[in-house]
Amino acid sequence: MKYLLIETDKIISNIERIRELAGDAEFIAVLKANAYGMGLKEIYPILRQCGVRKLAVTEPEDAIKLRHLGAEEEEILILRSTACPEDIEKILEACATASVGSYDAAVALSGMAEQRGVSCDVHIKIDTGMGRYGFEPGELERITSVFGYMPSLNVTGMYTHFPCAYLDAAKTREQHQKFVQVTEAVRKAGFDPGMLHDANTAALFSCGLDSTLDAVRIGSAISGRTTAKGVSGLKRTGILCSEISEIRWLPKGHGVGYGSVFVTKKPTKLGIIPVGTADGFGVEKARDSFRFRDCIRYALSDLSRIFRRRNQYVTVDGKKARIVGHIGTTHTTVDLSNIDCHIGASVRMEVSPMFVPDTVERRYE
Repeated sequence: MKYLLIETDKIISNIERIRELAGDAEFIAVLKANAYGMGLKEIYPILRQCGVRKLAVTEPEDAIKLRHLGAEEEEILILRSTACPEDIEKILEACATASVGSYDAAVALSGMAEQRGVSCDVHIKIDTGMGRYGFEPGELERITSVFGYMPSLNVTGMYTHFPCAYLDAAKTREQHQKFVQVTEAVRKAGFDPGMLHDANTAALFSCGLDSTLDAVRIGSAISGRTTAKGVSGLKRTGILCSEISEIRWLPKGHGVGYGSVFVTKKPTKLGIIPVGTADGFGVEKARDSFRFRDCIRYALSDLSRIFRRRNQYVTVDGKKARIVGHIGTTHTTVDLSNIDCHIGASVRMEVSPMFVPDTVERRYE
């Protein structure tokens, strides 16, 4: 038995905190990757209850899912610029707001919308440094062509995305100003850029932008998580619930788990939990940057762990139990020597919902 528990009161508290920081700016709830693992089906009613009427996803099929869940009035922004006919079909089917980040994407979307005799709302994306999607700031003529020469596209907004908001506030503020300059150029050309937005979670919580513009796009903070430094006022939610499936005593000198990285120093009572990395427990983002400064940062982090000798814990019937040995693919072992419990005892472990596969049931309380 295992399931992912999401605490509704914490979600609501986080939404209130986001709105507090956003001020008059509208709150666009980013629900990519199955709502950061919290579940589209489960999170949508809470957002609606809290009055959130602007949503954003990466995949067009998620917009269709939200429509089927009852999101008929909400604006749904697709955060991925695309010229692929299959994607555009789904965007038009969902009556979603498309992101246009290139001339090719604009032409493809305009052509298919015109063929169907419909108008598609779009937000124009500007690349101020992320390097994935977006017009370059200097492509003013191509940007304004979307306004002036593509009548099937209705520009209702413009935005950009920050790559370094969690570690470089100065660079982020520069990108913000660059984006604002592009929108001012669009106005001078005689066009209304619509709703402007650039602040993501890290920017809202740590960058001290002079303005959050017309809206903020916030995703991970809904579950209480942010890469921003300092006190955020957010409440983390995401508890993987399971049970003790086996209890056994091992003699002194017995290894535990792969590699026998833990060896008992005395007779030890152990509990086996049928949960592991395949369920999202003990999983973290891979290290994928190998610049010299990043390697030094990783090395210092690993060195500090040696001296801190940080242990990992779960709770068993409400009591802390230390994890011993490696966390396995489907099993975790804990020391129960000082805990009086039985097979079937409840186990709770904090996880990021993002890493918990969709095969694990989501339960809200």
